[in-house]
Amino acid sequence: MPRPDTSPLPADLHASLLELRARAEQRRQLVTQATEQHTPQEMQRLVQELQVQQIELEMQYEELLLTQTEAQAARSQYIDLYDYAPVGYFTLTEAGLIEQLNFCGARLLGTVRQRLAQRRFALFVAPPQRLDFGQFLARVFSTDSTQSLELQLQQEDGTPFFGQLEGLRVDTPAGPQCRLAVLDTTARQQATAALAASEARFRKLFSESYTAAVLLQGYQVVDCNAAALRLLGTTDRQLLVGQPAWAHAPEWQPDGRRTSDLFHEIMAEALRNGSKRCEVLVQRLTGEPVWIEAVFTPIELEGATPVVHILWRDITAAKQAQQQGQRSKEFTESLLDNSVDGIIAVDQARRITAWNAQATTYFGHEAAAVLGRPLAEVLPYLDEESHGMVSRALAGERIDLFGRTFQQRPGRYDAHVVPLYHSGESRPSGVLTVVRDVTERDRLAEEATQLRLRRQQEVLAAILDTQETERKRIAEALHNGLGQLLYATKLSLAGRPGAPGAPGAPRESLLLLQEAIQATRTISFELTPGVLEDFGLQTALQELVKRIAPAGLPIRLHLLGLAHRLPPQVEIGVYRTVQELLNNVMKHAHATEAVVHVAHENGRLDVSVEDNGCGFEPAVLVGQPLAGIGLAGVRNRVALLGGRLAIHSRLGRGTIVSFELDV
Repeated sequence: MPRPDTSPLPADLHASLLELRARAEQRRQLVTQATEQHTPQEMQRLVQELQVQQIELEMQYEELLLTQTEAQAARSQYIDLYDYAPVGYFTLTEAGLIEQLNFCGARLLGTVRQRLAQRRFALFVAPPQRLDFGQFLARVFSTDSTQSLELQLQQEDGTPFFGQLEGLRVDTPAGPQCRLAVLDTTARQQATAALAASEARFRKLFSESYTAAVLLQGYQVVDCNAAALRLLGTTDRQLLVGQPAWAHAPEWQPDGRRTSDLFHEIMAEALRNGSKRCEVLVQRLTGEPVWIEAVFTPIELEGATPVVHILWRDITAAKQAQQQGQRSKEFTESLLDNSVDGIIAVDQARRITAWNAQATTYFGHEAAAVLGRPLAEVLPYLDEESHGMVSRALAGERIDLFGRTFQQRPGRYDAHVVPLYHSGESRPSGVLTVVRDVTERDRLAEEATQLRLRRQQEVLAAILDTQETERKRIAEALHNGLGQLLYATKLSLAGRPGAPGAPGAPRESLLLLQEAIQATRTISFELTPGVLEDFGLQTALQELVKRIAPAGLPIRLHLLGLAHRLPPQVEIGVYRTVQELLNNVMKHAHATEAVVHVAHENGRLDVSVEDNGCGFEPAVLVGQPLAGIGLAGVRNRVALLGGRLAIHSRLGRGTIVSFELDV
């Protein structure tokens, strides 16, 4: 019979079969030749039969070798499919022991296959779900159908993951076994949990929001929250859910439109533009009218009717106030002509609709000559900024300008550009401009400010002069009194028997006295640096940096234009400011380097102190007292000198404190 098509044989096996067939043919020829010459005809027939049987056996052997080769190839293919499958495969006994598993199964359990053989699979099930796994295994061995279970598993090191188990009983000569497939569903579980959490958050936000919210599908209400029910004066959701969106509104709106038509228009525009805001009159269950501001937002759902999310806000009070404002409009207009302010009103086309007597005083045109004319024609000198402000006011923005000047009239003026609304309209119908002459007010305020500043500067100057005088007195007392006394004590101790170098000299006492003398000199220098009075600001700052250097803070000093002396008040103010800022750097900044820059050019003195320390947020200083961190005295000194302090700092990036003075 012809053999079925098989895969090519290995080269060595094919050669062996060819060699075997060649030997069989040779033997057959030898036997045939021998029997023809030396045996009777019967013997020749018997030998030929034996020869045929031998050939048949050899061919059967060849078939066996081919079958064995095919079996080995199939086994190799099975091993590849089994071991390298992307799903974990396990063979379990009735006791739950792992007899066989593939590479994916070992990877899922977090170890190698050799460590998993003959171990209980339940050890890799999360303890709370091991009972569920035991029941699952019992169902597998008690039925012939596939059993499924999803539970939490854990790797050998305890790392948890979720797995989908598919088990089937297989009867073998060694007894029934469970063929178990395990698929890692951790990502799916996490996605499901995230989706559930998102749904819970949305539901909580929707249900517990203080803003009334309603969901529409088509034109029917499919859900609502408690705030929407409170707005309508009920607690029964069935009175709202399942009803048309306009069920609790009058048939006609105040503007004459049918409510159902209005909702259709709003829904169409919301679906077209993505959102729609409107004002609608509805009714509570008691019949009380309620004005609401509604925002329609579609939520697209694939293959389904879009859901529209609506937010309701009760604006009844605002509407009533608007109506009250309309009633008072006539009274307000009667006051325009008696106002001390210039008042001009224009409509949406920018034609003048109101012009009072004070506006005539400011601009020189009578009301009868300007009413109904375009604003640009009456006031042709208005610039683009002025026309832009009218446009912004027509868009609903209020603009306040202070201390402005007019080309055609001297003085300073405040101007307020306010949008005007008519009842029931959401867009401004015009713009009202109010102009007030504040020339005298600003002059008096400026004089008062200058007087207050002069008084503050005088007080600060007196305080700082008093401080410097007191510091000088204390420094002289320390230097001439305590310092001289300590020095005399040192000389006295040094001249006694046992002076330095002699046995028994009070060396420790002399060292302590030397430290006390040095500390006294340092305090005296800090209180009133004589080098500043004698040699000027440049030398004093250099000496200050030298004294700070031993404290472990490297300071780079950049001085420019200080060869000539500055006014004493400026020198002492700048010196004290730099001294205080460097003290702050050493105490608070935790810096490793500081830079001091003092430059005098073209009658201006620029001073800055920069460090690379921890920095701070300058905003925390706004409106807070600065005492205790040294900046209060710095700011006062800079203000006294007529400068303005600037602080630039960022957390972790250092600080720059700078100021400028006119000298």
